[in-house]
Amino acid sequence: MKYSFFIKKSYFLFLIAFIFNSCIIVIHEEEYSNIDPEINLSPKPILKMSDLLVRSELGDMIALLPERWFLVDLESKVNSDLIAVAMNDDYTLSAVFSHMRNNELISDIVKKEGLYGLARSSFERRENKTMGVVKQIGKYQTINMGSHEFVKYEYSITGGALVAKSAVFVSSTGEFYEFSLVPVNVKNNVLPSSRDIDEIFQSILASIKY
Repeated sequence: MKYSFFIKKSYFLFLIAFIFNSCIIVIHEEEYSNIDPEINLSPKPILKMSDLLVRSELGDMIALLPERWFLVDLESKVNSDLIAVAMNDDYTLSAVFSHMRNNELISDIVKKEGLYGLARSSFERRENKTMGVVKQIGKYQTINMGSHEFVKYEYSITGGALVAKSAVFVSSTGEFYEFSLVPVNVKNNVLPSSRDIDEIFQSILASIKY
């Protein structure tokens, strides 16, 4: 049991180190050729959600988790921008909520490019952190859920074998946030199907209020 706990904790630390990076990358001028048409999705979760609440420190962002998900209790945050990490009960998916620091550079990018600029900045930080190992899968896409708007992108460090999804958004107080759904392999269990992963991602996204 102690060995299993150590492996799980080590994996979580690796996961968070991969997800976060303190460097800021300047986004250069480019055509909007890497953008899919925006989509409108139901503002109601597809799955049944639990009462387990994720809340930002400022209180301007809250989210719910699906039933049977649990929050990971990390003794010390490896990144001060981390809000919460959660996992499903078979240890195949991890949900990560983070606060993206709002500085002058990022603020200028968002003013100029909106959420697309915030999403590109988010991905390029990951790309820089992994020295180009992480690759974007597909294009950026706006998701409208009622009055809430997100920009989503997908990426992989396994050549597409395991694909993570991230969505960025701006709260009503002007703070920048990110929600990521990341496949994990803690117990060598079979990953949920692509459809199931999409439904989980959409359900958690629909529960986010800001």
